[in-house]
Amino acid sequence: MSNEQKDYDVFLSLGGKDVRYTFTGNLFNALRSKRIKTFFREHEDDPELHSDDTNLSPSALKAIQESKISIVVFSEEYASSSRCLDELVAILECRMMTNQLVWPIFYGVHPSEVRFQKGRYDQAMRRFEKSYCKDRMQKWREALVEVSNLSGWFYQKGYKYEYKFIRKIVEAAVQVLPRYDVFLSFCGEDTRYTLTGFLYNALRREGFKIFMDDEELEGGNQISQTLMEAIESSRVSIVVFSENYGYSTWCLDELAKITECMNTKNQMVWPIFYNVQKLDVCNQTKSYGEAMTAHENRFGKDSEKVQKWRSALSQITNLEGEHLSENEFQHESIERIVERLINIEGGKHISSPFLVPMISTENNE
Repeated sequence: MSNEQKDYDVFLSLGGKDVRYTFTGNLFNALRSKRIKTFFREHEDDPELHSDDTNLSPSALKAIQESKISIVVFSEEYASSSRCLDELVAILECRMMTNQLVWPIFYGVHPSEVRFQKGRYDQAMRRFEKSYCKDRMQKWREALVEVSNLSGWFYQKGYKYEYKFIRKIVEAAVQVLPRYDVFLSFCGEDTRYTLTGFLYNALRREGFKIFMDDEELEGGNQISQTLMEAIESSRVSIVVFSENYGYSTWCLDELAKITECMNTKNQMVWPIFYNVQKLDVCNQTKSYGEAMTAHENRFGKDSEKVQKWRSALSQITNLEGEHLSENEFQHESIERIVERLINIEGGKHISSPFLVPMISTENNE
């Protein structure tokens, strides 16, 4: 079963070498350093597709639709690319349908130049009038007017504190992306002070944002909405299957939600089998069989809850995982897990708008 996650946090729209290898490249790296998954077309080598409909590739359109934020970098050369203008139209259409966040950055151009298509923007529009139909030109002009009225940032090109300007943008993105890199599901009495504790600290040292619930409840208590949302908004769920994991209704509720997100959101799930065998977990034998029998005696053999737990456990069969015993060096497996997460670099749309105040260069001292 594939666990490759395909959605993005940020879509970067830019045009021209005037920002590709300088400002936007630096912004892309700054976003990546915060583990924000960003779509960034590093090269503009592909020829523009002079079609009547769009120059936007299916992969770029998909990335726009999957992203939570679209950042549009308006430089002097942005409007010279029909591909960028088609991207802009698609971005604003997506904003209208899903309330996606759109942040314009006016880099070396004033918002009024974009809004009223002055200077280089006027030249670009006049040149395109010879090649494109009126309807398409009208969409581009309307998109430029609409986006220039959104709250965003203005930066005077060549300002020496550009890194501070980039830092403000990244901080704003972190603020409105309330997601975790990793959700840790584990049985506290088995691994809190051993494997899971060590794994948590190792991931934190590498800068990962971890959700590790340390207050398990039993006696019929259901996991909280906060916990549900943490699972949904995590990039990866790591499930530590240990001897007593199957006895915990709390852990099993987490697992059911995790497998639901795996099936519906293509979320990545990594199992760790700690002093238990994978087949015993999947087939519910030994301690897992005893635990499920105990749950059936408590809730009923035909209980929907118990059937959901059994289904979630059986789905682990299709996933690759780590196998650990008390006689093995845990640090080696932990290192492999951390390295795997580091190598993963390029749910739910944010429904509430976040308007960024217009920032001038004077505010970046």
